[in-house]
Amino acid sequence: MRVASFVGQKGGVGKSTLARVLAVAAAHQGHQVLIGDFDLEQLSCVEWAAMRLRQGVEPEVEARAFKSLKKLRKTLEGYDLVVVDTRGLADELTEDISKESDVVFLPTGTSMDDLRPTLALAKRLAKTKAVSNKIVIVLSKTGRSERLLEQAEALISEAGFDMLNAVWPERDGFQADLDVGRAGSEASNPHLKLAAQHVETAMLTLALG
Repeated sequence: MRVASFVGQKGGVGKSTLARVLAVAAAHQGHQVLIGDFDLEQLSCVEWAAMRLRQGVEPEVEARAFKSLKKLRKTLEGYDLVVVDTRGLADELTEDISKESDVVFLPTGTSMDDLRPTLALAKRLAKTKAVSNKIVIVLSKTGRSERLLEQAEALISEAGFDMLNAVWPERDGFQADLDVGRAGSEASNPHLKLAAQHVETAMLTLALG
């Protein structure tokens, strides 16, 4: 059993979206997957899973709300992959979950408003030996500017952190799919499907080991 967590210092950077994308990709490969939703104010993953069930989208992806790591630990048996979606504002629980994870994804946009807090959190987490070699920063909700993308990649590299070798673009179609219980390469648009597949492959490689 593997644990992949998505953590962040602020909302709106695609954390919950990417958690669902990874979970769906693993489920399509036949893995037993659980999404642990720790963002009790939003419960984006839990509500999305319920919509997926109502819409009859296959394969089914289970998502449950958790408020403590102890309760999550009690439910891990029987799953190949547990995908953890943490709260938008990092706290002590975020650090504890990161220690338990096999890989820790930190999504960020390309703006300094996103990069500064993300890199600050990455540096804080990296001080813990049990987390330092698990951190992977994901450029998420990116626009079409190559210049901004290159600047963001340079900053992350300069800070000494690994990056996912694929970026998650900002596209309205991805949100439309989430709204009806789909995610990632389940998109009907072939261009979105291809973009999602690149990110899924990169995340699956790290998440499943």
